[in-house]
Amino acid sequence: MRLLRAPLFWLVFSLVILGTLLIFPIVIPIGPMYWDTYLYLDAAQRIRTGQIPAVDFLTPVGPLGYYLFAWGLDMLPHAQPLLLAQWSLLAVAVPLMAVVLAEPGPQNRTLAFALLIPFLVFAIFPANVQSFHSYPGLDGFGIYNRQSSLLLYVLMCGLMFMRDGRRLAIFCALTMLSLFLIKITGFLVGGLFGLTALLAGRISVKSIIIAAVIAIAGLLVLEMNGQMISAYIDSIIQLVAANDDVLLPRFLTVMSGKLDVILPASLLVLALFWIETGGIIHAGRFLDRGSVWLAITLLGGIILETQNTGSQEFIFLWPVLLMIYQRLKHLQAKPQLAFLILAAFCTIPTFAQVTHKTLRAIAVAPTYVQPPVTEVKNLAQVSTKKEIMERTLLLKQHYADYPQPYKALARQGQLASWRLYSELDYQMFWIIEADEVVKAIKQFEAQNGIHLNSLMALDFADPFPWLLDREATREIQIGADPFRTVTAMTPEIKAAVETTDGVLQPTCPATSARLALREIYDDALQDREVVQLDPCWNLLLRPGLLKK
Repeated sequence: MRLLRAPLFWLVFSLVILGTLLIFPIVIPIGPMYWDTYLYLDAAQRIRTGQIPAVDFLTPVGPLGYYLFAWGLDMLPHAQPLLLAQWSLLAVAVPLMAVVLAEPGPQNRTLAFALLIPFLVFAIFPANVQSFHSYPGLDGFGIYNRQSSLLLYVLMCGLMFMRDGRRLAIFCALTMLSLFLIKITGFLVGGLFGLTALLAGRISVKSIIIAAVIAIAGLLVLEMNGQMISAYIDSIIQLVAANDDVLLPRFLTVMSGKLDVILPASLLVLALFWIETGGIIHAGRFLDRGSVWLAITLLGGIILETQNTGSQEFIFLWPVLLMIYQRLKHLQAKPQLAFLILAAFCTIPTFAQVTHKTLRAIAVAPTYVQPPVTEVKNLAQVSTKKEIMERTLLLKQHYADYPQPYKALARQGQLASWRLYSELDYQMFWIIEADEVVKAIKQFEAQNGIHLNSLMALDFADPFPWLLDREATREIQIGADPFRTVTAMTPEIKAAVETTDGVLQPTCPATSARLALREIYDDALQDREVVQLDPCWNLLLRPGLLKK
């Protein structure tokens, strides 16, 4: 019974349960923009064939998440892709969280469980706070955003409840290194929190120096792997330059979309400042005041979310609120009650929304149906509502019979529907089409006695090299968004595309992104032989590959 009262037991037990679940081919309800998950499959295949992120191919974020996924997929080949992408970070986060939970000791189990329970909920449940579709489904997008938020949660737990010393220094070094390798904005926000901790006296200059030395040493070791760190930094600079005009609108989006957290948190900052100014509670330094910590954490959350679409926003407010409560719990009823009410408004909506979305998807999963596919491996481990599947099966013929209206919309920068990529029928349609493409390629190769050694798709997602176990085109961006991540074609990119055996071109429904990708790579696609695989996909063959 004593073991059951230990937070570390439940942390390890949860990890064992999740690892066991990944052994089986679990099926989950598909969610909006689910095809973001295929970026991990694309990256895993590239890593498996010797490519290095940021060196041999470009990524929208850091390499750590892709390496963890690739290693996990090698060990658990039947794992559900979204669940593997979500849970693979636990290989890093669980040891770090274990260090935090060991700090309070047996005398303060309540505090340890108060830190552990939100950690497990946000680490396990693959759901964003905001909804992009009314039907139940798990969110296959924003995975690395959720991972950044989770690591920031762990970091804040350590800064709030660990004593200064070598253990805290090593903890901060490993957490910040992980944040850097997951997403640079998470690292920058973590740096803001670390600077505040230094000025507040929670971590010493000596510990900061130790942490910096450890982190830099780790980066230098990784740099030996084909100069991947310097290449990663170069890719960050390129992405920032390509998106420097969208920062202000994103600030406004965050402020409006997360007003349910920002408003009560702001009111709580003011209330705490009033309480602290009145001398009711004391902090060793001004910057160690609860109001200052809450304001800095809120600012960091806003900065982080300007670069995120889909996340578990502001979850790292919770450790700060727990720290503040430790100071307030001896006060009279009125100040304590005001704090508890505002703190509840800051935390409960996020916790409840993530939990509700996940449990709702689990509840309806037995009534959902899988796509009729046979050649897409783990991509088939999704399901949807029967009526949506019926509509999906109609779309294939519809798009083939009526291509012109969608082309006309695409030429004007419009999609087939305002939120096409969030529509569950489109996400399921993409999987069914991928199945047809794989079958058609295998049949084409058998009929013509050839083998396409390398493949590339002119679309946002490209799991085809993984599905067919082929080489993926080097130098190009995974998660190909021509309006945000894909830059102008360089001589190196052109050479890589020209040597690719087969380039897959989706033709229906036409979208502005697909047309833009074709235009970007057009100079490298000249003189290719066009083979229609099915009404919605063409295969562009490298000249001279097909025997006459």
